[in-house]
Amino acid sequence: MTSAPAGERTERIASIDGLRALAFLLVFAFHSWQFAGAPDIPVISTVVAQNIRPDFFVVLTGFVLFLPFARDPSRLGRFSTGPYLKRRLRRIVLPYYAALAYAILLPQALVVLMKGLGREASWQPWPSVGDLLSHLTFTHMFFPQYWSTINGSLWTMALEMQLYLLFPLVMLAAARWGLRAIFGAIIVSVLFRICVDLFLGGAEFDVVFLWAASGLGRLTEFAFGMLAAVVGFRVAGRVRPPHALAVLAVMVVAYIVATEPFFRGTVLPIRDFGLSVLFGSLIVLVLTVRPVAAAFAWRPVSWLGYRSYSLFLIHQPTLWYLSEFLQKFLRVPEGTGLLALLWTVGFAVVLGVGQVLFVTVERPCITWAKRVPSSRAPAAGPPAAPASVSPPGPASAEEPAAASVIEAPGAAEVPVTDTDAGDGPPSANRRPPGA
Repeated sequence: MTSAPAGERTERIASIDGLRALAFLLVFAFHSWQFAGAPDIPVISTVVAQNIRPDFFVVLTGFVLFLPFARDPSRLGRFSTGPYLKRRLRRIVLPYYAALAYAILLPQALVVLMKGLGREASWQPWPSVGDLLSHLTFTHMFFPQYWSTINGSLWTMALEMQLYLLFPLVMLAAARWGLRAIFGAIIVSVLFRICVDLFLGGAEFDVVFLWAASGLGRLTEFAFGMLAAVVGFRVAGRVRPPHALAVLAVMVVAYIVATEPFFRGTVLPIRDFGLSVLFGSLIVLVLTVRPVAAAFAWRPVSWLGYRSYSLFLIHQPTLWYLSEFLQKFLRVPEGTGLLALLWTVGFAVVLGVGQVLFVTVERPCITWAKRVPSSRAPAAGPPAAPASVSPPGPASAEEPAAASVIEAPGAAEVPVTDTDAGDGPPSANRRPPGA
């Protein structure tokens, strides 16, 4: 087992997209499993049913946002909030709005189709003004009555926006205090989660969940993603088979800690720490171990990851109505047969619809976002890099890949997604299991 140089631009980009593909496939598998009636399949059901998908996306978001600065810490002093936010808004907003329109219009279009075929169909209610406004402003997560309407997956877009707004504050602190700022962010998040548990523990589930799943509540996982970028570059070129096996062992222990009920029942976010270590370790393996990087960089996988944002945005309503069609018109019962159809035919349909969104909306937005300068021009003379965030030798300030890693594959737009529960329609206001 050999180590992959962290400075290899093309491999790193492809493997990052591979991570995004894995994150999407976990989301897709979960929702299709739910819409198939949550069949009990040994091992598969246990893994798919775990509430770990949004956590992976949050860790991955922190990683890809901080990746250029882990490669070249001198960029910390040149970070500019205005261009950064402009790139993020250009990159994510229009595809998100298109997905909202799709989720609203799809059921109405299906009713028209059914009536045209002479079948009975009921018109679906239109979203309220408050529902629309809260979704359009990314604030629906602040309203228990709106957070999981329209499209149950898209509550996480509000979380994504909160993380985007918190990132400049973390960067401001990191430019001054280096890694201590990232650890400080973890402490703030832990204290916030303790306060939520102590003061809102008796409130309704939706209230407690939305506070705990907010940007501050998930900042621990986000910061672990940033740390994964730093660690990956520090150990690049030095990872040997025993080290990789040790990381795999850590991942197994972290998964057990995160998912076993024995470790719950405390005000500390133990589960968040376990999943942060699990996914952060996976990222480090992808950055440093060549066979792992090659697996995630495999062309079909990276191709899927490059489109994962579009696929995520439309997958839940698409899967839901397809499952309804298979059950009501083709008489496919809930169970493993329906799940097999959703994992094959359903995947193909989601891929087709997502590709249309990617080509018509998301890809132009990627180009549009690239036109915004990435940061302020560097000051005269070599800037001093914080000693606590030093990159390995292969990366340098002259390498243009630092910016392209974020923008070329759309890495920073990793959608933090949901774990919407129940087998009802995606617009139902339901509780995520185990959240």
